[in-house]
Amino acid sequence: MRPLVTVIIPTYNRSEYLKNAIQSVVGQSYKNIEILVIDDGSSINYAESICAEFPNCRYHFKENGGLSSARNYGIKLSKGEYIAFLDDDDFWETSKIEKQVSVLLENTSVDCVHSSVAVVDKEGKVTGKYFGASQNKIHKRSGDVFWNALGVWVVKSPTPLIRKEVFQADLLFDESIKIGEDVDFYQRMFYRHKVHYINEPLAYYREYDNADRLSLQRKKYIGLHKKMFFNFKKMGITNPFLLHKIARRLLLSATNMWNEIYPQNQVKINKIDLYLRPVYCLCNFFAEKDE
Repeated sequence: MRPLVTVIIPTYNRSEYLKNAIQSVVGQSYKNIEILVIDDGSSINYAESICAEFPNCRYHFKENGGLSSARNYGIKLSKGEYIAFLDDDDFWETSKIEKQVSVLLENTSVDCVHSSVAVVDKEGKVTGKYFGASQNKIHKRSGDVFWNALGVWVVKSPTPLIRKEVFQADLLFDESIKIGEDVDFYQRMFYRHKVHYINEPLAYYREYDNADRLSLQRKKYIGLHKKMFFNFKKMGITNPFLLHKIARRLLLSATNMWNEIYPQNQVKINKIDLYLRPVYCLCNFFAEKDE
């Protein structure tokens, strides 16, 4: 028997691309798949009728709680050995799941397979832009990648396939984080689990101008690194030297993000702050501004 794969597609008040996302899952060369569409409290019921068109697609409605909440809800409902996430405006290359399942079956020490993505425009046409590892850093995207990745990169949202046992009580999506929840989750996952990177675009990421897209609301990322630090502590990390090193990495990343968002109000971290007070700086140097 080929392992069952659960695909979780959260949706919220965005009907125009959902059918295309589901079709890209139905059209996979790997067929043992269940699709869970999690409607996160949409004001109009558009998703149920779309799901009804596909026999292996189940519709679930929940009260609005954000993307993390919708993904966690889907994880609890899932029956598959492996779990994949797909945003309702993205879609997949037809061999994605088959290639990733093969990796997990052949490599029992690997718990997540991810890849690069091709960027498409509003109409779904390939733009020629890609997100993924540069040629000289491909080797840094596989294996124990925690220190390679912390504060630097994270898996691209429509690409990972993950063993279900990865998801534990202290390793789920943080429902208090409304933007950047994937950054927090995958960095914490890297701490515990090995990953494998496929250097080809197995998914398509849609880029378009819409003020409601969370990825475009950059200022709301402020404060993410502080939450990430305390989420590492909640995972049971108690070694003070390790926590200190994690805090330093997060502080540098938080500073770079702040300075990109607020170039006229730059934060500068001196060596004393970086090496002696990284946690204090994470907690006190960054607060979202009203402009």
